[in-house]
Parts: sequence; structure tokens; C-alpha cells
Amino acid sequence: AVVSTQSTGEGVLSASYHVCPTGYNFQFDSTFMYLMSGLLMLKIYQLRHPDVNPHAYTAYIFLSLTVLIEVVGVYVQTIYFWIFFGILYVVATLYFTSHMYYMGVISLDCGIFGRISHFFRTDFMSSPKPLYMDRFIFLVLVVTLNFAAAVMGVVVQPSDFPSFLLAVFLINLLAYFAYYVIMKFIHGEYPYPITIFCGVLTMVTWICALYFYFSTVTNWQLPAAQSRSKNRPCIALDFYDNHDVWHIISSMALFFGFVTVLTLDDHLLNKPRNQIRVF
Repeated sequence: AVVSTQSTGEGVLSASYHVCPTGYNFQFDSTFMYLMSGLLMLKIYQLRHPDVNPHAYTAYIFLSLTVLIEVVGVYVQTIYFWIFFGILYVVATLYFTSHMYYMGVISLDCGIFGRISHFFRTDFMSSPKPLYMDRFIFLVLVVTLNFAAAVMGVVVQPSDFPSFLLAVFLINLLAYFAYYVIMKFIHGEYPYPITIFCGVLTMVTWICALYFYFSTVTNWQLPAAQSRSKNRPCIALDFYDNHDVWHIISSMALFFGFVTVLTLDDHLLNKPRNQIRVF
């Protein structure tokens, strides 16, 4: 129900943005993309960690703050904002990766830094190797990737902040989904054929959709006359241009992606929970 609501909201706000696309109302188009990405990550995490998954109000407070930061980033493009965002980004990355590594032991309160310091000393300084090697390798890659994105934001200061923030969400979603699927296969868990079939269709449709997305025929950052010079003849039914085809194919890709995630662990429904591996 939540996923369908997010998709509907994304369709309505995307339509409102396309009526008169500008740099200021693009945030309408991207807002529900953040929500969908964040909720999909929570859904995948919840499959193996229902006891330590963030509560609904915690998740929505975080997503609300994300949208607030996006709005500020649209109107305030200064080095001070990017430094503030970079510091906040790094702190959030450290918290979420610590929460995932210790499976909820690192809670967000006044004693968080003391607990992180204690676990770092006991796990990494007194032990020859991490307690959870597979999770450790994945989270090191995630931290490296996110730190690089934070540094790039401060140094490059992209003019399109909503797209930058959306890329951060999508990269983390894809990274966690890939980790989850790889760990399933490592532990001998094989999803139903329908899940694999929809997963393959998701990849194929996203590749096709992104081809048309990057084959731009307009540019709202340019004056109307210059943007018009990029226009090309319609490619489908003598009515739909490249961007229309992007929307059509990407909507199919979203559907196949939702089916893939929602059926990912259906083959474990009749398996006792104490026999399901946690990763």
C-alpha cells in the first residue's frame, strides 16, 4: 500500500513539474523518489531484521529532514551549505553503517559515540579480523562510496542539488540490494523463478529507459529558444518523443522492480525463522 501510494504521489508531482520545468520545481519530481528509495531499503532490511528495523515515525522523520535539506539546497547554493551537508552526510553514513554492522546495538542517543568507540576497540583493535567479515567488507565499500560522494559535493558543488541527492539514494539502494541478493545465493537461497524473471526484466527495462533519459531533446536550464534547438522528431506513434518513452519504460521498470523486492523472500515463507540466515 505504501509503495503504491508513493508511486501515485510521484506521478502527480512529476506531472506538475513537467507543466513548466525549472530548477526550482524539479524538487516536486524528485521528492517521492527519495521516499521510494528510502522505503525500499527499509523493506529489504526488514526482511532479515524485523526486530531492529527503524520504527515508522523514525523513518518518516528522517525522510522529512531529507526533503527539508533538499529544499534548502535548491535555494541556497553556497560553500557553507555544502560543508554543512558534507558533515551531516558523513555523520549519517557512520551511524547507519554502525547500526547495520552491529544489527541495532548502536542506537541514536547521547551515548552513541561511547558505544562506537568501545566496539571499535573490542572488535578491531583486540581481534585479528572483524567478527562479521562479509558485512564488514560491504560496509567498507559503502562508507568509501559515500565519503567520496560527500567530498565531491563539497569540491564540485553541483548546481542540480536534487539530482545529486537522488543519485546518493539510488546508489545506496542498488548497493544494498546487490549485497542482499549476493548473500542469498552464497547461503544457498534461490528465489522463485517469477522473482528472477522480474529481476531480469527490471535490469533490461532500466537500461532501455536510461538510454532514452540521457538522449535529451530539451534542457530546462537553457532559454526556450536554445532548448528548442535540441528538439527532435517524435519516435513513437508520431506523438511520443524520447522523454515520453523514458517515462513509459521507466514506469514498467518500477513495476518489475517492486515485484522483485516484494517477492524476494517468498520462498522462505514456510521455513522456520530460526533456520533463516541473518546477514
